[in-house]
Amino acid sequence: MDKKQELMNAAVHLFSIKGFHQTSVQEIAHTVDISKGAFYKHYDSKESLLVSILKRYQAETLEGLEHLEISEDLSPKEAFAKKLAFELESILGERDFFIMVFKDMPTDGNEQLTSLLQEMRSSSSKFHKTMLLEAFGQEIEPFLEDLTTVVEGILKEYMITTILENRQLSTDKLSRFIASSVEAITMQLESMEAVFTEKSENGFSMDSLFADMETKIKLYSKNTAQRLASLDLLRQELQQDEPREFLIDALADYLSQEKQIEKEVLLLKNHR
Repeated sequence: MDKKQELMNAAVHLFSIKGFHQTSVQEIAHTVDISKGAFYKHYDSKESLLVSILKRYQAETLEGLEHLEISEDLSPKEAFAKKLAFELESILGERDFFIMVFKDMPTDGNEQLTSLLQEMRSSSSKFHKTMLLEAFGQEIEPFLEDLTTVVEGILKEYMITTILENRQLSTDKLSRFIASSVEAITMQLESMEAVFTEKSENGFSMDSLFADMETKIKLYSKNTAQRLASLDLLRQELQQDEPREFLIDALADYLSQEKQIEKEVLLLKNHR
């Protein structure tokens, strides 16, 4: 394990016990047997260390969700519930750390942390949108913003109550409850009117999806030039007054071969 990872692990432990503001750089450095000066060779500040911790948590959670084994015997609704349970377990597995996040997060005046939290919220919302489409079908698309808000609202309130009040929670029971609640809503959509739309939701846009896909292609693709060229062609075609559906479908199918952006492609296809 390199020193940066050691510092992150030490900081998670100390932040969980003492809180962010009460933990000094000196204490973190001492835990991994380096000097305070050596700490700054790895991180500019305690805040930048916290940013790295949160990025690592998000990356591990999203990677775990993408590689979660889903039995073919499960229904789409059951698969949705299993993914939610994994997400809940990821948070509760770091209960003490997230107590600090909820109570002691130094967001005021810190642009780096504020920007990261917005990015994490946007990324999480995109993933939940994809999960909802996979579980309940394209017919929910006009209500996708509302259903995502419902899911994330329930998740947030249960997590805050569970963590701050130190209550026990069955992740399987809650995930099934959320899945059943969403299913009940979807059965009444014909008599309902959407509250939020794509234009009123700041966390989702075509531009942000394309930016995410471009970044992932550069990081993971073995055919970077071809994938980027296809992505650019898809962007141009979607901007046409009369986009050619056959070309969009062909480009989307090609880009979907890149597993890292498969979910973003699905979102694009359902929002064009």
